[in-house]
Amino acid sequence: MPSRTPALYFAPHMKRLLLLIALTAHVHAQRVAVPSGPSLAEGEVQKIEERIANVRRDILSKYENQLGELQIQFQKATDLEGAITVRDERTRLRSEQALSEQNFTKEPKTLRTLQQTTLTKMNDLVSGTVSEALPKLIELKKQLTVDGRLDDAVAVKQSIERLQNANVPITRAESGSIVPSETLLRAYGADRSRADKTYKGVRIAVRGVMAGYKVDPENGKSLLIYLGGTNSPGWVMCSFNLTQWRYREDRVGAGNILVLIPKDGTEVRMAKGAQIDILGDCAGWDEMVKLTKCDVPR
Repeated sequence: MPSRTPALYFAPHMKRLLLLIALTAHVHAQRVAVPSGPSLAEGEVQKIEERIANVRRDILSKYENQLGELQIQFQKATDLEGAITVRDERTRLRSEQALSEQNFTKEPKTLRTLQQTTLTKMNDLVSGTVSEALPKLIELKKQLTVDGRLDDAVAVKQSIERLQNANVPITRAESGSIVPSETLLRAYGADRSRADKTYKGVRIAVRGVMAGYKVDPENGKSLLIYLGGTNSPGWVMCSFNLTQWRYREDRVGAGNILVLIPKDGTEVRMAKGAQIDILGDCAGWDEMVKLTKCDVPR
């Protein structure tokens, strides 16, 4: 008869000990597998920078081809100076693999126009790539802050700042321009100092979804209307001076409609959940983004 390997027997207390060891090892492995906040941010930033590099390579490659075509046009037109200028730009591009306003030529105008168009397109695509990536990094920074991992949150904040400063130039908003509430909230969520340089002190029209309203509890002299975005957390608080405006609530179905009445008597009706535009001076961040001296574009 062949011998059988005897079944191993573990006493109940030994089974509990082995189970505890296995669970401890599993939990430790899970903890090791979860990267820290900074490493998560750095990994995400690296992916974004790779996408940006690909965008720039693609745009500059097309730009080089267009330069070649433009040079041929000047040669056929027997424009020696134009052909040489374009050839020099092609040589510079192959060496530097970059394009900025410092590289713009005064003449010929066709070359300058091509340079301006190319740089604008490249900046727009790069800015779009950064904007798409910001919500994930902003959410990571917020979660680390809530969890009390403040040093990690600071590291993520610095990664966001570095990513924006290296790839998206600060452009002062134009007075009267329409700014989606999501854009404004995302800008202040990413880097308040940078957002202030773009928006603070500028009179802009914020377009967003009306989330609610109330009379200012601090002084009772302002009506506060809150605008939100569809994908960005937070609100833009818009302050209407009640010495310049009156308001009432009209009951419509199961809800209320806010009716604003300016001095000229033309009523403006607003419903919760509806998209509206509010014009105001951006006052920056004070617990939330704030607009003062508000009006309704008419």
